Amino acid sequence: MTDPRDPVPKPPRLRAGDTVAIVAPASPWANRSELERAVGGLEGWGLRVRLGAHIGDRHGYLAGHDVDRAADLHAALADPAIRAVFGFQGGYGTPRLIPLLDERVFATSRSAFCGYSDLTTIHLARQRWSGGISFYSNGASGVGDPETSAFSKATLQRALFSDEPYGPIPRDPDDPYVRTLAPGRATGRLTGGCVGLVASTIGTRIQIDARDRILVLEDIPVEPELLDGSLTHLRNAGILEQAAGIVLPHIQQRPSEYTRSLSIEDVLEELLQPLGIPVLVGLPIGHGKHHATVPFGALATLDAGAGTLEVEEVVTSAE
Repeated sequence: MTDPRDPVPKPPRLRAGDTVAIVAPASPWANRSELERAVGGLEGWGLRVRLGAHIGDRHGYLAGHDVDRAADLHAALADPAIRAVFGFQGGYGTPRLIPLLDERVFATSRSAFCGYSDLTTIHLARQRWSGGISFYSNGASGVGDPETSAFSKATLQRALFSDEPYGPIPRDPDDPYVRTLAPGRATGRLTGGCVGLVASTIGTRIQIDARDRILVLEDIPVEPELLDGSLTHLRNAGILEQAAGIVLPHIQQRPSEYTRSLSIEDVLEELLQPLGIPVLVGLPIGHGKHHATVPFGALATLDAGAGTLEVEEVVTSAE
């Protein structure tokens, strides 16, 4: 068994003047101003920005054809001059890239990768093929969006630029309430993402490995039965029981099509409490007003009884 305290590859720490890339592996921008704002937001951090060759492509709800989106991603990850790669946004599209992803590029790339939601696929590819740290965070569109909270942007900037241990995942500044679904304490490396995307990797070449890891799961506002389906699939595949602990945000409940529905809290209690591992609900991760950056691959300690998840190490390298 691998010791979770064994070192893992870390992306280079960003500094003013560094070059970063924006690629769109999932859905396209709707208005060019969204892309311009994204570039401006990153330049406001003192960074130089390169755009993927197909950043303006359209193929329905996809940001271009699969082969072109994969090519842009590979080119950015493989370029040693690019210190970080920002997915433009989520939406949909990355599961279609799984057969096209180049394992060698992921295994050798040292650049940071930033994004969330549908970009879960890219994070899990990095976990599978390099074990390195990546940032489940706002993508480029979020950095430039005036609706993105200062809290969200600050946690990403701290992850990318700081030379200090990342520390605790902060609570929601508007609603600090968290719920201990199952008490306990566990230390392990972080993995996870949007629950439906995580479940969709089962049976693929990048199937999530949750063994002895702290599993972070989040979702868009969702009907309880759909969340139930994804979590049940992960449970039935033996993924949930392998984890050292589980962390979720307060997932917003959409009205169910059923007259009598379980609540999301009911679903989490029925599927996660019996696992016998610590489970914490309520940290601001993913789809919400505030999104704390989570460094996947980093070593962290979950204390569900105390309501804390703390990253114990510096999440970038000084190179």
